[in-house]
Amino acid sequence: MCENLGGPDEHLQCFSPVELAAHSAADLVPLNVVVLLGVESGAIPPPDELPLLGLPDPYFLNFPDQPGLISKREIRTLILAELALQPQQVVWDVGAGTGSVAIEVARLVPTAQVYAIEKTAIGVTLIQQNCQRFQVNNVTVCPGEAPAALQLLPDPDRIFIGGSGGNLPSMLAIAPQRLKPQGVIVLALATLEHLHQALTWFQSSELSLAGWQQRLLQVQIARAIPLAALTRWSPLNPVTLLTITAPSGEGTGDGRKLL
Repeated sequence: MCENLGGPDEHLQCFSPVELAAHSAADLVPLNVVVLLGVESGAIPPPDELPLLGLPDPYFLNFPDQPGLISKREIRTLILAELALQPQQVVWDVGAGTGSVAIEVARLVPTAQVYAIEKTAIGVTLIQQNCQRFQVNNVTVCPGEAPAALQLLPDPDRIFIGGSGGNLPSMLAIAPQRLKPQGVIVLALATLEHLHQALTWFQSSELSLAGWQQRLLQVQIARAIPLAALTRWSPLNPVTLLTITAPSGEGTGDGRKLL
């Protein structure tokens, strides 16, 4: 709080939000300027106090220039449900971003081997830092761009594609070849163009003829936020989840049955 700046009775004070709220207008001089300083504590509860599922978005370290670039908590829980996780599986998180999905998988299934594939250097750093924050040790961070970065990874039981970096067709081409029998692929698609690409690929491939199944789920969620003394809805961006399931005996992990 800066009062009477430049005058003989200039006065500077520093308050926490709670302390400032306790002051009445009569306590302040009319000529004043309030400077708000955002402070990020960076603290999260101890591991035994964290929820088993659905970690709050603010708990994750995020991209400083794109703080909203994260699979939102509500969407994340649906992604985890669609993945139908089981113990001791190999899970790929392609285009992992901050690592939110990979970390949720790792916490839910401590026996899983989770591979977080991310092409940006800042994303790789964020994933490593977030793994440390949540004390997960079964996430392997794989720098690089898919599909090239997938070549040396073990064949997966589950694949989540959250970001394609413009390479969605090539990723879709390789994913079924590497997927183990009865495996599951889940895509989170935020644009009509990517949804069209994915559906066109599935319909034109041999997967549907080989007994593979697809399921679509469009998610439209709004959060309540205050509006003065009232409350209004603030919608999240709609996301379409495309879940593709391999039948028993297909998705052999070597690709020969689908080539």
